[in-house]
Amino acid sequence: MLDVKGKKVLVVGFGISGQEAAKLLIDHGAEVKITDSGNNDSIKKKLSEFSEYNIEVEIGTHSEQFIDGVDFAVVSPGVAIDSKIIVDCRMRGLSVISELELGFRFCKAPIIAITGTNGKSTTTELIGTILKTAGLKAIVCGNIGNPLSGEIQRIQSDSIVVAEVSSFQLETIDKFKPHIAILLNVSDDHYDRHKDFETYKTEKLKIFQNQDEKDWAIINTIFKKDAFIPEIKANLHYYGSDAAEVWIQDSEIRLNWEGEESSLMKIEDMPFKGIHNIHNLQSAVLVSKILKVSNEDIRNGIKTFSVLKHRFESVGIFDGIEFVDDSKATNIDATCYALRSVDKKVILIAGGIDKGGDYGSISPLIKASVKNIVVIGQAKEILKKIFSHIVNVHEAKDMKEAVQKSVELASSGEMVMLSPMCSSFDMFSGYKERGEVFQREVFKRMKVRQERL
Repeated sequence: MLDVKGKKVLVVGFGISGQEAAKLLIDHGAEVKITDSGNNDSIKKKLSEFSEYNIEVEIGTHSEQFIDGVDFAVVSPGVAIDSKIIVDCRMRGLSVISELELGFRFCKAPIIAITGTNGKSTTTELIGTILKTAGLKAIVCGNIGNPLSGEIQRIQSDSIVVAEVSSFQLETIDKFKPHIAILLNVSDDHYDRHKDFETYKTEKLKIFQNQDEKDWAIINTIFKKDAFIPEIKANLHYYGSDAAEVWIQDSEIRLNWEGEESSLMKIEDMPFKGIHNIHNLQSAVLVSKILKVSNEDIRNGIKTFSVLKHRFESVGIFDGIEFVDDSKATNIDATCYALRSVDKKVILIAGGIDKGGDYGSISPLIKASVKNIVVIGQAKEILKKIFSHIVNVHEAKDMKEAVQKSVELASSGEMVMLSPMCSSFDMFSGYKERGEVFQREVFKRMKVRQERL
């Protein structure tokens, strides 16, 4: 456990991660200083909840003198490590750790950590559901919305922590050592934060850096020939298209564990669809078998799993047209997975804030699967320029118009899918609001259509 009693600790960034880090530090006797470059009502309200504590606060700026007297800093994932406040801390020789690292130092239980560009939340929640079905004390947390630091009081030695971790959190780890670490995938994303793909991938790979032969690493077979594989010290297991321990055969998920082969379940019995979700499930099965969960409990956990919102979520079928909300597809690779998972022509709604990926990589899939694209947001001119030579591209000023155009373009037996390939902050507060608006407009359009019939 990290001894912080009497230490002066700087918490940089006061979103939910910063808030939970501050509470944990205060509970263990640290003198906390909080700095946030924002100065809005939300931050002020949260700070008022800390008024009973003797803390120093700086909002609206990050001044160099505010670092005076600090022993170390805890940085929130939303704060870039090349920001001036972090650079200033390091120039003074101060240790800078992530909220994830802080939580780990106080965690009494083994951690299952899941990272990747896509599928982290689904896999994290699925593992948690299976383990709870098996009667294990699983605590699901991390980048999924409730930071590890905020769960420390609930975590006991017989708990199992299932944590989604992001590259932003892994940037500033030191001793973070998950008992089971999962790497799902790495594709173009977050170039607003990481300078290039290799830098981004390097941060993801830090999930394995402190593991040893007593730990487990679960890795997608797409990485099987990568140079980092020989560096893995943990027990290594693969999942994916050509995995040997859990694979797809004759529309069944089959398992070969400790020399015993068995049929786990039929694909049609899964509560979600898409090849990417089958792969997520494979990784969850491997975790479950490492923890000695029975096939029956795995099956029951999978069958009771509630599909997460806005992730290849079927909204419904109206007049023979299927509507799918894949708003969480904020990068090109996520949309690739979605298009590979459909067997009908798609009217694709895409756009938002361009994140700098290679749209050309998805062109063959667009040509094969997409009938029309309706583009929205800041990236619509970029998308129109790239895809207009292979498919009809239509512009829309907002989601209402995008859904209206898509309905007009779609025929029975086809699909309207929101899978944007871009972030949402030009038009919405986040991918959740974008998906909710899409669904609301779908239901409104279909209600009007049905009333006219």
